[in-house]
Amino acid sequence: MNRIFFNILVIAFVFLIFSCSQKKEQSEKKKKGPVEIEAIVLKSNELSNIITTSGTVLAGEMVELKSETAGRIVRLNISEGRHATKGTILVQVDDSELQARLRRLTAQLKLAVENEKRKKELLTVNGIAQVEYDAAYTELETTKADIDLLNAQIRKCTIIAPFDGTLGLRTVSEGAYLSVGTVVSVLVQTDPVKIEFSIPEKYAGFIKNTAQIRFTIVGSDKKYSAQIYASQSEIDQESRALKIRAITKNPNHELIPGAFANIELQLENPENAILVPSQCLVPLMNSQNLMVCRGKNIKMIKVETGIRTEDQVQILSGVSVGDTVAVTGLLALKDKMPVIVKKIIDN
Repeated sequence: MNRIFFNILVIAFVFLIFSCSQKKEQSEKKKKGPVEIEAIVLKSNELSNIITTSGTVLAGEMVELKSETAGRIVRLNISEGRHATKGTILVQVDDSELQARLRRLTAQLKLAVENEKRKKELLTVNGIAQVEYDAAYTELETTKADIDLLNAQIRKCTIIAPFDGTLGLRTVSEGAYLSVGTVVSVLVQTDPVKIEFSIPEKYAGFIKNTAQIRFTIVGSDKKYSAQIYASQSEIDQESRALKIRAITKNPNHELIPGAFANIELQLENPENAILVPSQCLVPLMNSQNLMVCRGKNIKMIKVETGIRTEDQVQILSGVSVGDTVAVTGLLALKDKMPVIVKKIIDN
């Protein structure tokens, strides 16, 4: 009997503790109440998607003037920093020995032509065997080939400007001995010039030829424009970036090849984009989420993001215009938690 009474007392004590705990929890919930938040109401906006990057001014064309043959320089027509017209002879290497050999071969060619002509006439009347005529013909063609080879060697003794451009500093003097492959100077085309830069691969799909870029160079506030004309055929695996080139006129030669350029590129301009402040996004695992008000409660909704600017993110799916999205108190919010919107922030 005493044992039964003792068990009843234990059960009553446990029930009393549980009841007190429930009342305390309900009291705390009542005391806390809904969480106060600040929010924005989503609306459509015009999105200005401008990215900034850095690049380099490149010459329209550039070539190192090198000798293809060895010899003494007998003519040096390089005025440092001056303009050179296409076809101008810039360097002449001594070719007197080659010219002498050419005259000798030219005389031999005349003799070979006459010999082949006589042998051909004799062959037609069976005056000689076919093999004799073939020998004369081979000698003629060999002499012609030797002359062509010699003319090619003579042409290599002359360095000619391949395009209109500005000459750089020369590294040799007239009378010096020039070795094969020695760089004599540099010829640079400065009008037009190219602008080379790279953008992250996520923007690669937005790039179109003929698109315009704006840029500035160090030491000047003047803004220049250029037109994209080509991009690399693949993404660089190390930098995960796409290399792009644009071209622009440079009649006053203000843009110097090798200069650093700050570039602005307008990718696209959606007119009905849904934008939210970047701090509204709640990253969770491999997803991005927004805390959206549904009645008096909060709802965590997974969204798909698009273009990012400095302080805003484009939302492609998951929410609609008119939805109310929490901006503050995000760390304290949980799904289905009651909230009170104390302030609507202009978006």
